[in-house]
Amino acid sequence: MRVSLLHPLFQPSSVKGVLFDFHSTLVDQGSSESWLEIACESVGLDPIEFAQMVPKLNSIVEFARIEDPHHERDLSPAAHKEIFTRLLLDFSDEPLASALYSSITDPWFVYADTLPVLDALRTQGITTAIISNIALDLEPILRRLGISECVDYAFTSAELGYVKPNPEIFFAVCEAIDIAPEHLLMVGDNAIDDGGAGTVGMRTLILPRTSGPIHGLATVLGVVAGSKTLDA
Repeated sequence: MRVSLLHPLFQPSSVKGVLFDFHSTLVDQGSSESWLEIACESVGLDPIEFAQMVPKLNSIVEFARIEDPHHERDLSPAAHKEIFTRLLLDFSDEPLASALYSSITDPWFVYADTLPVLDALRTQGITTAIISNIALDLEPILRRLGISECVDYAFTSAELGYVKPNPEIFFAVCEAIDIAPEHLLMVGDNAIDDGGAGTVGMRTLILPRTSGPIHGLATVLGVVAGSKTLDA
């Protein structure tokens, strides 16, 4: 199953499984305006009074990357909460800061092409899995968005103990789903993090972040279909 990183060549084969990044690949993060409205409503505040916070909410993930370049937040739920709460307290007070953290995933929504593509892959007998750099519990999020019944597996960096692009996280997933790297396709939005799959012999498809309801996930079906000719 495991492929040496020193091996210079891989033999491509038909795709038997597709690994998906989660955030900005299967789901859109929604707007910071919506996030603020949800948080304010939960604690009885008027979001109009806090509209000046929206640009900072837009950049909260970038702030976290600067604050935590080694991705400790993606390995530990406690670290995730500590870092984001501290960042939110830089420009908001309690109880709003806690409300914002508690609702951080509430504005997320599936792209319009997410569920149809996942359903199409299942119909074709293709194994699907999510592999996400995140320290939050994905299961309730997947259930809320209707994804839970459409994927076979979901893995997080916190569960596996590694963050993308570390090759070990991809090896761990290969072992867990029992599919060799050369039979897998990794789909994500980040050329560095998700592109790390290429170092272990997986084909990798990068779909840059998009605006609007369609993310271009139908491209995955084309790659899977095209790969079948490799076994002909």
